[in-house]
Amino acid sequence: MNEPQDKATAVEEQWKRGLRFACRRFIRNVLWHQPGVSSDWVETLTEQLASIAEDYAGFADEMYGDWEIVSRAIEYLAVIHDGPWRGADWFKTSLDVLMELAVPNTGLDSDTAAFLPDLQRGIGQSLQAVPVDRHAMKLSDEDVSHVMTLRDAGGQFGLVSELFDVCEKILHGEPLDESDQRILKLASNAAPFTRVARKGN
Repeated sequence: MNEPQDKATAVEEQWKRGLRFACRRFIRNVLWHQPGVSSDWVETLTEQLASIAEDYAGFADEMYGDWEIVSRAIEYLAVIHDGPWRGADWFKTSLDVLMELAVPNTGLDSDTAAFLPDLQRGIGQSLQAVPVDRHAMKLSDEDVSHVMTLRDAGGQFGLVSELFDVCEKILHGEPLDESDQRILKLASNAAPFTRVARKGN
């Protein structure tokens, strides 16, 4: 009778444990060079920050079914934090900014949205600097076959080739210009017609 409620409670308890773990790692990372840090202080700060993080986790879980967005944001803060410890208010403000970007909750106008391509560019540069696992770069025989089919389509039709250029930009996090946006718009409009045509065949 109460199975859905019990399941929801179990999920909530899981992400609360996960957030405490992420916050404990964060605190240890930013306090490691400060002498005289007691384990009691670490645990007190961990609980304080986890309480802050839980508010975001509930929203992220509701929107995307992924509370770990918050955990990953905390891991990110732990890496970029350049001590000394700046306090819980700094943590909350920083998490506010990261979560608004990762799980948007505010509508933007054209002026404020103009900053988003700058973020895309910076994110793209950061991602390009991340070491790539060699296994992730391997292509199966089927993958290679698809690549060759796409190559042939791009060689035959200029518009398809332009679409591939846009896809490459998206993969690398590069900002899209008006021409790129136009190609995406055309491809998006063509998608439903293509699905119908493929079903007919």
